[in-house]
Amino acid sequence: MGITAAAEYLDVSERWMYRESRRHGIPRYYFGGRLKFKIEDLDRWARQQRVV
Repeated sequence: MGITAAAEYLDVSERWMYRESRRHGIPRYYFGGRLKFKIEDLDRWARQQRVV
């Protein structure tokens, strides 16, 4: 999925996704110069961010 869909999926801004995805270790891919994400990777990353 593209940056817009990924940002909506995580309920963050596109700007946050561009700026923080690398810093926070969100798995991302570049295809044709565009940033892409896999839903499975986003789900896995989100579960790891859980605060208990």
